[in-house]
Amino acid sequence: MLLAAAAACLLPAAVLAPLGSAAAERRVPATADSPSSCFWTGPFTPDQDKFNFAYLDTGALYWSSHYTLPKGAKLTLDGAYAHARYQSLNSYEPTTATPLTALNDQQIKPDPGSRNPFLAGAKRTFPKRSWTVQVDPGTPPKDPADQRPNTLYAGKPGSSAQSLVYRVYVPDRGRDASGGVGLPEPELTLADGTRLTGSKVCDALEPGEQGGPRVQPIDEYNALREQPGKPVGFPASDPVRWHASYTTQWLRDCTYHDRCTPAPPRSVGQYSNLDNAYVSARLSRDLGPVTVLHGRLPTTPATHDGDKRMGSGQLRYWSMCSYEAWSTRVEGKRSCLYDEQLHPDKDGYYTVVVSRPEDRPRNATAACGVDWIAWPEKGDGAGHVNDGYVLMRNMLPAKGFTHVPQNTRTGDDEKRVMGPYLPEGSHTGTAAFEKRGCSAA
Repeated sequence: MLLAAAAACLLPAAVLAPLGSAAAERRVPATADSPSSCFWTGPFTPDQDKFNFAYLDTGALYWSSHYTLPKGAKLTLDGAYAHARYQSLNSYEPTTATPLTALNDQQIKPDPGSRNPFLAGAKRTFPKRSWTVQVDPGTPPKDPADQRPNTLYAGKPGSSAQSLVYRVYVPDRGRDASGGVGLPEPELTLADGTRLTGSKVCDALEPGEQGGPRVQPIDEYNALREQPGKPVGFPASDPVRWHASYTTQWLRDCTYHDRCTPAPPRSVGQYSNLDNAYVSARLSRDLGPVTVLHGRLPTTPATHDGDKRMGSGQLRYWSMCSYEAWSTRVEGKRSCLYDEQLHPDKDGYYTVVVSRPEDRPRNATAACGVDWIAWPEKGDGAGHVNDGYVLMRNMLPAKGFTHVPQNTRTGDDEKRVMGPYLPEGSHTGTAAFEKRGCSAA
């Protein structure tokens, strides 16, 4: 989700294993046949309309839990390091979907006798890989040095409501949605010292499903989108113009009124991931049915085929996705590509074409060194079928790699900061692109 709605019925809850340091080896994995537990709802995937909102990334899987903590109670999550590229827990402000705090895989220390396979160079197949995280009902200390290890701060002053999202990116080939380790299991200690596990935790917390998409009111959106006197394709442009993400209101001001500077402090809603930073661009078929994006691909660890040791790279993860700009929906796996799915040239540069299937150039294939993303069938999801929207994620840049949206500051410095890692983009026609011919990937 950016981590930015026919309801699918949830299948029976997964069986909860006993808690303890060995629970990771005993828990029942989440699979397509058992996608949730009484505590966790999910996984959020594009094929379930009920959960398709907030700019899902098809390279990732998400589970959420929304509950009210009894006064004086303490919540613990017992989990395991997934066989995957990345894993994290984020807490959110329940009404605005703005992130509060986060713990990613490298920040979580293992239980005694276990090891963390996400550390650079670590063996990724350690059999003992469990961890325990405390969910603190308060706000984090102002000084990060005072924050307790393995503690996720999930509180908001004056409220006992809490909202969590658990993420797993790119499970290893052959592993289930959870990366082969199941979902973190909750244990609740009440104010009187009573310890609850399994379904009794859910009886006490009464967790609910994540709310629907937080979209802009349609009349307000249309008033911005359909301003008189604007050029063809508005708010898209040619060449393509990218914007880093700061706040929702800033992005609207920048997109529709060209008020991009100064940029405010970042506070991205839509259940955004604190380990990611984003740049996005508006597209329009009125400027050409084919959008061509060309840029340099950051290096990342290769994990999907179960590499034996955790590699390193300029980023932990990179992806590009096509969305319905207003509804925040993604159509499916053909709408996203993550780093390992691209076919860059020998110098590390990729070419991505965004188009409808019927407009896809014949040479927009991996064999020709060109990758393809589907234009959303419904455009922006608000009736403008020729509108397009692409969003690029950059996760956890390595120290010393500065060409990332995390380092943008002013609202107009994306190209200066990101250099070749910010794609050049233009609109064209199918026949015009096919004239480029085919080069080997």
